[in-house]
Amino acid sequence: MNKKWIAAGLGLLGSIAVGALALSQTIGVPQVQAIGPTDLFQDIVGGAPQAGNVYAPAPLLGNYSATLSGNNPENWLIGGDATTNLFQRATSGSSVTTTLAYGGPDRWAYWSGTNTAMTVSQDTTAADLRPGYKAAFKMARTSGQTGVVQMCMMQVLESVNSYAFQSATGEVDFDAVTGANFSAASGNVVVYFISGTGVDGSAATAAFNLNAGGGGSSLWTGQVNTGVTVSLTGPSTGGRYTAVAPFPSGIAQVAIAICYTPVGTAGTNDYIAFGNIQLTRNNALGTVAGSAGAALNVNDTRAKTFSRRSQAQESLLQYRYAYVISEGAAATFRGFGHVTTAGAGDGNGKLQWLINFPVVMRGVPTMTYAAGFAGFTTTAETTATNCSALAADATLGTMAASPSMTVAQCSLTSSTIAVGLSMTIVDNGGTGKVTANAEL
Repeated sequence: MNKKWIAAGLGLLGSIAVGALALSQTIGVPQVQAIGPTDLFQDIVGGAPQAGNVYAPAPLLGNYSATLSGNNPENWLIGGDATTNLFQRATSGSSVTTTLAYGGPDRWAYWSGTNTAMTVSQDTTAADLRPGYKAAFKMARTSGQTGVVQMCMMQVLESVNSYAFQSATGEVDFDAVTGANFSAASGNVVVYFISGTGVDGSAATAAFNLNAGGGGSSLWTGQVNTGVTVSLTGPSTGGRYTAVAPFPSGIAQVAIAICYTPVGTAGTNDYIAFGNIQLTRNNALGTVAGSAGAALNVNDTRAKTFSRRSQAQESLLQYRYAYVISEGAAATFRGFGHVTTAGAGDGNGKLQWLINFPVVMRGVPTMTYAAGFAGFTTTAETTATNCSALAADATLGTMAASPSMTVAQCSLTSSTIAVGLSMTIVDNGGTGKVTANAEL
């Protein structure tokens, strides 16, 4: 009997030891080594199991992950966030009709048509903004206008940034709040996906035939315009709107335009306040886009979230296309110059001012010098004199500008400054402006 109990006890101890050894081992869980484009993944909708199996395709999951905060690395538009847009030219753009202009937010051109005066300006009205932002873009028809030509704001990508859209599905997203007198029929706007096969065509050319032409006279080479109608019928506090459309193969340039056609006589608030405008690629929505493009539902979860960039990044990107020096308060330091001639032309000396751009620009910019720079003051030791008639330095000819710098020249109001003398250039409270423009 004792032997039997001993044997049984030893068997029990052995079983316990084997069980403990099994518990101490790591149980291997099958791992997904790679995800293919046609793979399916089980989805428990809402977290509640149900009869039958529901599956999500891999592209849909990839698209969903891009909608999560911080997971959208793409935004091919520059200056689409009005909070970080520099508005170098003016916070309220000049009124335009048929001729396209860059006059308000950086990187955005705008135009309309006969008797349809409109502006694009910085909007800081709290009711027009999303939480976390301090400004929007207000595209408005001027109060009292009776013209009913389509109004647009547009951004053109240079070719080096456009090749990525060959055979891709483009997605344009934007926030929008409409003014109390917004007059577009059915609250409709049209998002145009524009492409061409030429290289670095102008915005005015791309605008041709969308309405009054924007001042252009022809189309881009191989231009294709795909217009998608979006109805701004979201929540009263505004909504997030999305349009998707295909881009052709072999394209070399892309542009996006957002337009609306007003009706009747403009009231004081016939406008759209846009925010967080972006252009991305989203091939997962290719079926939705089809061949003619399509609008998603307002606040559609299939759309990508806005890819927000820092002010530092945005400033560098915007300076590639425009750099503006606006004369400000007296004694603001601007740079150094030196006297090249004495008593030339008007009897006074000439001063050369080397202007370095913050970044290398897209190409050699067109330089303009607004009247009013007589306020620029120069100093030499204890002598101060004004610098007037600022202009391109004619003595340098075609070498006066490059993508990284230019040289301006002005006349000194004193004839006693010696040739070769270096002078400090400061603002003097005037209204002058120097603009380097490398926009398309």
